[in-house]
Amino acid sequence: MLVSFGVTLTASLAAVFGARRFATALLLNLWFVLSLGHGFSFHHAAHITSHLWAQVVAWAGGSALWIAVLLLGRLIHGRGARSRPVPELPGDTSRRPLTSRLVAFATVRAVALAGTVALAFGLNLSHGYWMTIAAMVAMKPSLEQTTLVASQRLVGAGIGSAAAIVLLLIPAGEHGRQLYTVERGFEVVALVLLMHGVAFYFWNYTLYTAVIAAAVLLLVDIPHPSDYAAEGYRVLWTVCGVGIGALTMLLAALLARRTATKEAGQPS
Repeated sequence: MLVSFGVTLTASLAAVFGARRFATALLLNLWFVLSLGHGFSFHHAAHITSHLWAQVVAWAGGSALWIAVLLLGRLIHGRGARSRPVPELPGDTSRRPLTSRLVAFATVRAVALAGTVALAFGLNLSHGYWMTIAAMVAMKPSLEQTTLVASQRLVGAGIGSAAAIVLLLIPAGEHGRQLYTVERGFEVVALVLLMHGVAFYFWNYTLYTAVIAAAVLLLVDIPHPSDYAAEGYRVLWTVCGVGIGALTMLLAALLARRTATKEAGQPS
């Protein structure tokens, strides 16, 4: 919980270095939560061997390869200004002052994320880290953005989980070679959904969330397709996380409004 608070606070304060670095810090913050959740799951599953250092080497090697590809593309195309196709990776690099409002936003956000981590891991909730992820994604710089994203994410998560449950009914009665074939087919379907997810993002966030949720649930539940309670827990914690994110931003908006009112009432 303390580490999650520190990482989230640091990532939120990265806004002073520009929008691009702030977006990068948020993505790293999200990756930290995902790694924490998966590590916790591996630790509590006796029949799963995580091969920690093999995973570290694999991810480090993949990251180094992708960085090399990006650098090669930059050398080929030159250093000219290019448009940003992904809104979460803006091109703005201008610095911003470290105001009290920014510090308050970062602190409230870090407290909310640390609270969800405490609930998820302290109470040993099944798939509880989905609550932290949902809260992090739902919390946007403004209350209006948070409300819109929260509602879209709830609808998308419900659609995606329902689609995954329907698909997971197929291998429930299969065995042997048929089960193996169906599982490999599900992996192909999930990869196709993931590849098209980004395209759906620019069209409709609700559909994007549904597609990504369906793909992730398929990949996670292929080894045990009949465990429908897992999908229920994930949807439940997603709803709770989105609610916590919306309430946090509502509190931040009220605090900012109160501060602005006090500043306006002071004599110049």
